[in-house]
Amino acid sequence: MNHLIKFVLSSGILILSSLSQPAYSERVNIKEFSDRLEKALNSKDESILSQSIFVENKNSLEVRKKYLNFTRKFPNAKWVVKPNRKPIDKRASVELYVTGEQELGESQYSLRSKQVLALETKNDKVTGQEIVHEYTILKTNNSSLKVTLNIPDIVLTDSRYDIDIILDKPLEDSIIAGGLIPLTNDEAKNHLNSNIQLSPMGAGGIFKSVKASSKPGKQRWAALLAHQDGLVSVTKLVQVVSKFP
Repeated sequence: MNHLIKFVLSSGILILSSLSQPAYSERVNIKEFSDRLEKALNSKDESILSQSIFVENKNSLEVRKKYLNFTRKFPNAKWVVKPNRKPIDKRASVELYVTGEQELGESQYSLRSKQVLALETKNDKVTGQEIVHEYTILKTNNSSLKVTLNIPDIVLTDSRYDIDIILDKPLEDSIIAGGLIPLTNDEAKNHLNSNIQLSPMGAGGIFKSVKASSKPGKQRWAALLAHQDGLVSVTKLVQVVSKFP
């Protein structure tokens, strides 16, 4: 069952992780940028996405490969891109949402994911991006489990915070197993297999108190819920800061 964690990591929406300085000089309009990016992602044409308005030529091949890999897994994927209401450290930012479905062997999977990207600019040009917030939920379509994530996006160094993955409808007497693990940057970046030890759990979901790292950075968590009717995999990115913005 742990292959689902690897699958959800390789099925995220990190297509633009190579976003760099585009070769255009007009002033960046975040609403226009969001609209054009959404149109490019939904075009199912990787050549449009890799045009210089989004990425430099040197990164074009990597972006095209990621996009093709993702759309092969989820051919009906649909993106929504919106300007983020609040700047992040004075940087403009966008929200990316994606949903999709895939058949893998005898199983069908549905994906729901969100990213918030902070855009770096110089001389009114977009020069790069940072993934600030992110979550992904992947489930087998036969699963009756519906979950709500109650996990903070940002926490203070050395603080304790709660990771609550709540079943919208507790399954009462049904047997549920679950587990939660931290993921290293290498595991997340390289889609390495991560083993989660499943244990019997209460009918309400996964509830765990964890400790933030002592240095600013990012913590990524992976969880797996197993029920006789199907599986749910969750990954969540938490930003750790020395003081709140």
